[in-house]
Amino acid sequence: MQKSLARRGGDVTIRPATPADVHKIIDVNLATLPEHYSDSFFAELLRDSPETFIVAVLGGETIGYVMCRIEYGFSSIRRFGLGRKGHIVSLAVLVSCREKGVGTGLVQEALNGMRKRGCSEAYLEVRVGNVSAVHLYERLQFRIVSELPGYYRDGEPAILMSLSLEPKAG
Repeated sequence: MQKSLARRGGDVTIRPATPADVHKIIDVNLATLPEHYSDSFFAELLRDSPETFIVAVLGGETIGYVMCRIEYGFSSIRRFGLGRKGHIVSLAVLVSCREKGVGTGLVQEALNGMRKRGCSEAYLEVRVGNVSAVHLYERLQFRIVSELPGYYRDGEPAILMSLSLEPKAG
């Protein structure tokens, strides 16, 4: 799977990440997000859930990524029971490339990977203050499940959001 997204200034390629991409992905993370992970965490998620670790490239430069993990646990969508869930762990797009559909394209490809892995839902945590990210997820039909007080290291709360990946009846 490789998808091109036309934008002013060139075409963005959205594709599965490879081990060779990890250091550039870490650079994007460091440049854009207050949460940082160890190098081994990025490599572990790529190894365990490659269908849901997606990168955006423009002119040979990494401009964004989404990394997810596939989990098994209680559903926030189904009334009862356990299920396979896709957890969006981190989404980042360089500031100069935002508001051009890159984040949307990355999340859509990750959701496709979750469906291929048999996930019945996707979920994520997002900072309450990250209004643009909350709006992006709402446009993709995620719904707010709850607020998680003091979730982040700096004490900011998170919003827990989820999306059903099950086919709609009818």
